[in-house]
Formats: sequence, C-alpha cells, structure tokens
Amino acid sequence: MIVRSCLLVCSILLCLLTTPSRLSAATTIEVPLTLRTSLLHYSIARYLNPQVDKPAVLYQEGPYRYLHSDQPRLYIRDSQPHFSTRISANLGFKLLGIWPVALKWNGSIDMTLSPYVDEKWQLRYHIVDSIIYDNAGARPMISGFVWNLAKRFLHPRLEDFSLDLKPPQQEILAFLRACASPAEMEQVDAALNSIVIGTLRIDVNGIVVPLLLSLPDSPPAAEMPLAAQAPLDSTEIEGFQKVLEPWDAFLVFVIKSAGGDFVDAKMREQLFDLLISSRYQLLPILAGEVSLESGDPLRTLFVDAWRQMRSIIEEAEERGLIQQQPLRYMTFVNAGEALLALDAAAPRLGMQITTDGLRRLARTLQPGGNVDPLNFDWQVDPVLRELFQFAPEPAPEPVPDADPSQSPLPLSQRLWNFLLPMVYAEEVPLSRSLDRWVPRSEELEEYRQQIGMLLQSAADEEIKRNNLDPLYTEIFQHLVPSTALIESCWRQFVADGDQVTYLRSTAGSIGIMQINQHVWRGFYNLERLRWEIPYNIRAGSQILMHYLQQHGMAVAAKNGDPGYAPRSTYSVYNAGPRAARRFMKPGSTSREKRVDERFWSIYQGIEAGGTVDLSVCDIAVDESP
Repeated sequence: MIVRSCLLVCSILLCLLTTPSRLSAATTIEVPLTLRTSLLHYSIARYLNPQVDKPAVLYQEGPYRYLHSDQPRLYIRDSQPHFSTRISANLGFKLLGIWPVALKWNGSIDMTLSPYVDEKWQLRYHIVDSIIYDNAGARPMISGFVWNLAKRFLHPRLEDFSLDLKPPQQEILAFLRACASPAEMEQVDAALNSIVIGTLRIDVNGIVVPLLLSLPDSPPAAEMPLAAQAPLDSTEIEGFQKVLEPWDAFLVFVIKSAGGDFVDAKMREQLFDLLISSRYQLLPILAGEVSLESGDPLRTLFVDAWRQMRSIIEEAEERGLIQQQPLRYMTFVNAGEALLALDAAAPRLGMQITTDGLRRLARTLQPGGNVDPLNFDWQVDPVLRELFQFAPEPAPEPVPDADPSQSPLPLSQRLWNFLLPMVYAEEVPLSRSLDRWVPRSEELEEYRQQIGMLLQSAADEEIKRNNLDPLYTEIFQHLVPSTALIESCWRQFVADGDQVTYLRSTAGSIGIMQINQHVWRGFYNLERLRWEIPYNIRAGSQILMHYLQQHGMAVAAKNGDPGYAPRSTYSVYNAGPRAARRFMKPGSTSREKRVDERFWSIYQGIEAGGTVDLSVCDIAVDESP
C-alpha cells in the first residue's frame, strides 16, 4: 500500500512537470503531508478517552443517567474515515420518589466522517452519518434515547476535536528553507510563503493533506553532460569523509531516538541493518574501488537510507509501537518526503541536504534536547551498544611500556612471555607475547599456535554467551579462524620501514579481523582495535555471531542446508546485511565470486581438519593415508 501511495504521488508530480510551462505564470507544486491512520486513531482516541483504562464519561447525572464510551477507534473504509466506539447508556427516571426504572443499553456506534482543515491549520471532522448497533452487531429496533444522548453529548465532542497541523507545517517549511541553495533562497522563500491546502485525499494509509506551492516559471536550465568520474584519490577521500560525518551522526541520533521511544526485537534488527548497511555502502568509495556519483553525495546517501528509515517508522506505527510521540514522527517523515517531492518537482531550486537541514530535521524528534544531533566522535557509545545488545566493553589489556610504533620484542622475550603464563597461571596474559609482533618465517609456527588459541577462545566465549544452537557450534568454531585468515592472514601488525604499525586497509578496516572503523564507529574502541589483538578478535567474533544468528541461520534454514550458514555470514561480514545471499546469486560480480569462493575453500579446509599455513595464507590438508 505504501508503494501504491508513492506511485500516486509520483504520478501527480510527473503530470505537474510535463504541463506546458507557458499555460500559466506559475507552476503549482504539491508537497504531500500524510497523516497515517495510526496517528489519526491515536489523536482522537486520546482526546475522547484521556484515561485509556477507563470509559470516557460523556454525560453523567446521578447513578442512573449517563452516557459512557469505550474502545474508540478511527479507521478507513471505502476511502472514508470512520469513528466507532462502544456505548453504555442509561436513562433512569423516578417513580414514586425513587429511581427504580431505567432504560439501559449497551452496544456501539459507527460514524462516517468528512475531514477538513480550517483556516488555522486544524484538522477537523464533520459527522456525515452514524449507525447504532447492539451487542450482537444488529441495528436495534428501539434506540431513540441513545440517539438523543449521542447527538447531545457525543457528536459535539467529536466535532470539537482538532489536530493542530501548524507546528508540523512550520517545522517542514523551516527544514526546506534550511536545505535551499543560497542562490535560490529568494525563490524558495516565495514559493513556501505561497502555501495553500489543496483538496484532501483519503486512502488506505490515512489522509493526505496536499500542500500546494506556487513557483514562478523560468526557462529550464540547459543540462550539461556529466563527465566520467574517476575513483577518489587520498585527498578527495579525506574530504568525502568529512562530508559523511554529519550524515552518520544524524543517522545515529535518529536511531537512538527511536530506540529510546519505542523498540522491539524486530525493529531493533531493522534499525541495526539500516545503520550498518548505510555504512557498508560507503566502503568501496573510501577504498577507491568505485567512483563517486556526480552531484551532492549527501543527497544520494539521504535518499537511499531515507526510504528504509521511513518504512521502518511506518511499520512501527502500524504495529502500535509509536504511542507517545506520533506527531513528532509524522513531522519527521513528512519533512523528509517534502524535500524529496520538492526536489523532484523543481530541481532548478537546487535543494540540498545541508548540515543545518539535518540538524533541524533531527530536532523534530527531540525538540527540547541540548545535545547537538550532528556531534561526531570516535568514542564508544554505550547507548548504541546497549540498544543493539552488544556485550559490555571488556577491561583493557595491560598497556605495554614500549612505544607501539617501535619494533617488536625480541624472540627470546616473546618465548619467555609465552611460557611464563604456564608457570604463573593468568598473571601475564597470553596476548602480551603478541604485542607488535610481525613474525619472520622461522617464527610462523609459534605465532600460528598463539593466534589459533586466541581465535578459538574468542569463538568459544561467544558460543557460551549467546547460548548458540548446537547445530551451529562447530560451524562458528570454524567460521572465526576462517574469517581471520581470509581477512588478514592472521596478522594484526605489519612492518613500515623500521617501525611496526597496525594492519589497515584503504577503506579503514583494522587488524586481524579487519574491523572497519567507519562501519563500527561507536561500537568499539578505535585504539584498542588497532593495538590489542584479543580485543580485535573479540570484536570480530561478536560481529560474526550477530550475523550468524540474524542472517546465516535464516538463510540455512530456508534452504535446508546448514552449510549455507557460514557462507551467508561471511558474505554479510564482507559487504553488509544486503549481501546475505550474495554467494547464491549468479549475478554477483567476478570480484564478489572470487571472495566468496576463496572463503568457502578456506572454511572447508579448516572444517576438514587442515592446518593453517601462514606462509601462503591457506590451508594445508594432510592427504596421507
């Protein structure tokens, strides 16, 4: 139904755009303000029944004369809004000075409503018709006194109801002004000041209030051919990252706001996929693998993520999750839709996704907040981790005395550090012997054993913490080392001249598990990902477990093959939630196929009991009889 509504809006906009410009002195542009049924129901139900757990007292005169209503409901039927409510009525009268006689009735009333918006931007209803039903759902033979009570006390109450659309209208206009191109500000302002309300439309989703803007005609600008865009160089990538920071901060702010207002298991996963997918989308650009599309990069990000965000919020409304701030979320969604509609109908206005616009849009959700919605930093965000149910941050490893940029410890010292825990139990962590170690060829076996122990320990820890289904226990035990091997060849550190630094990809992926700093901003400590091998391994294991439980196991169950679980999980680890079935699709790129096949080869080798060979970053399988 959402698609149908969007198609209808697009059709109207197309008609407006194809209308000959010389027929009038101005073009009329429609910016739809959609009031979804859930908001309409919530507003009128709370107005009529402020105490949701008690019937509304519409009329009460002593114990035997009253009209009460309960279970109010607004819904759409046959393209018309209807209001229904349960009715309890009693009309008692005295006989011989007492009240023994009373006309009691219980049933329901259904009213057909005609919505309109008055000159003060108040949504109101006229009552077109009403029907009374008894408890059996039939129309009663005698209901005159109920009609009289309803017309005296219920009808006026409903027609006095109003939903104030002035605040959302003002918020939307302020947001559009914040997104206007400076060169076109005067024209945009004139168009927004011309706003009037068109004829209301009613569909299955609710009531659409068309906001009509008049835009003076002007000759269309000549379209310049777009030059082919080359992948970004390092300077351009740094500049692009600065563009991304306010957008990512905005997205995190909105997701945390929604998580604080309403969330359940399904929506939590939807919000997580939205955040992570939007971040994975940027990695090929940051890696210099693909070109950046011409135009405003922030707008491209906004449009793609906005559709997913809008769908999540609308579904939450339909499922009754948005109970306390429905008008805020209505304003938020409609503001974003207004920008896209205006941009599509009048591209010459040069509407942009500006930082001021994002800040104003975010504040529609928390109008009284003091926190800057676009604040960007690299710190661990406990609220974000808790929202998505990540384990608490582990305690830091003991900090080595040496400068992390200097050469690693000599082999003799590492051997001592490796043997010392066997003598003194847990007093010296195993990981200390791995600090800044770039193994030489003669050290690979010792290094392999120590890294293997850490990988296995992290996998077992996640299995226990998540109470993993036994069917997938061995799969996960093989998945963690397989992922580390294909991602980094089990390396955390590399030599850079005469110094040692952490392994880092061009897209910002770090260490042995190649945890991307952009994708996982706020979830993990950046410095610890760089310099603490156990922390990096633990982070990668947590991510793999999340992807296995949310994607890999679902793909395996749907296809009846547990072997699909590790393949799907790694595809998501490599490219984000949208890649969960990538390894199954014949349309995957040659690069994607090579990556998926390479992972599967490594995984099968480890599953078959093969030994990791770090000299060739592969599996050595013993084929002797």
